Amino acid sequence: MSTEKYCLIGDLHGRVDALERILQKSEGYHYVILGDAIHHKSFFRRAKRTSPIRMLLIIKELVDAGKATFIIGNNENYILSNLILPKVQIRQKEVKYTLECLKELPLEERLSLLHWLATSPLTLELESYEKTYRCAHAYYNPNYTDKNRNHVLTGIGYPWFKNDRLEDHIKPDAEYFFGHYGFPYSRKNLHIIDATNFEGVGVYYTDREEFLIHY
Repeated sequence: MSTEKYCLIGDLHGRVDALERILQKSEGYHYVILGDAIHHKSFFRRAKRTSPIRMLLIIKELVDAGKATFIIGNNENYILSNLILPKVQIRQKEVKYTLECLKELPLEERLSLLHWLATSPLTLELESYEKTYRCAHAYYNPNYTDKNRNHVLTGIGYPWFKNDRLEDHIKPDAEYFFGHYGFPYSRKNLHIIDATNFEGVGVYYTDREEFLIHY
């Protein structure tokens, strides 16, 4: 039986202070960050905007130390997909801001960060306390290809609970965890731990089966 404890962390969206509080309160856990760690939301009032590069470097340091696993989200993918576009062709303000911050890094450090992002997984299956957990940012498909990769990052559409039930796409032999969708949700073996619209960060602990929202 695997007794490794995991702390699953939902969409941080640039809230470095929230991440630091979670790390302080969750020592001894392996952290699984479910993507969208960057890009501050305009409606946030509790958290100030910080450099997205600072957030990514903190997470990369945890991953390099073997303390965390980072699953890429659609917001990280925006950086990769817009990297070589002229600035006038980039639509999202936060993407422009992140790319500008990226240019401030020394070349070697910049290339290392981009390589890490490009090679980060889109899905993760793990075992903890006799349970199987399957994680992705929005949709679980470990056999994704270049053609359906974006489907894993952005899910089946929104609002998924009206047009296409997300729980119909998962199997009964594991617990599934996603971020991306904005609101916490739990039904049967499906769990959404993205609390962005509450200005919170959803966190789930595998040894306690406990869901928390950190502000």
